[in-house]
Amino acid sequence: MQNLKELVEYSKTLNILFIEDNSDVREQLNKLFKNFFSHIDISFNGYEALQEYKNFRVKNNKFYDLIITDISMPKLDGIELCKEIFKINKEQKVMIISAHTEKEKLTQLNEIGINHILQKPVEHTSLISTLSSLISSIKESK
Repeated sequence: MQNLKELVEYSKTLNILFIEDNSDVREQLNKLFKNFFSHIDISFNGYEALQEYKNFRVKNNKFYDLIITDISMPKLDGIELCKEIFKINKEQKVMIISAHTEKEKLTQLNEIGINHILQKPVEHTSLISTLSSLISSIKESK
């Protein structure tokens, strides 16, 4: 695996969609994500995020490189959002950040193919490790 510096340089070229309905959490994580990513679109709920996802595809003729989403959100939860996104692009890379520890929710995520799941409150080392892994996998798949 490349060193962190190379990964961060590469990550600056990626397009991210970040979905979080809690403004404090959103602000805190967004600050952290800005260390990695230059282009971050932010949505406040799953429905808005799905529209944003579709619009990005039309405007840019490509998909987001990474989706980072919460599970519990108004209008469309993170699991349903991911199901809808996978109907459009089954290769989409997704990271879940959630306060949920319920086995049922985690099982649902695994069933639809999501295995990058971080618990809130997010521990910085876990976040950096998970992001590094995802960024490496995005780089390898391009």
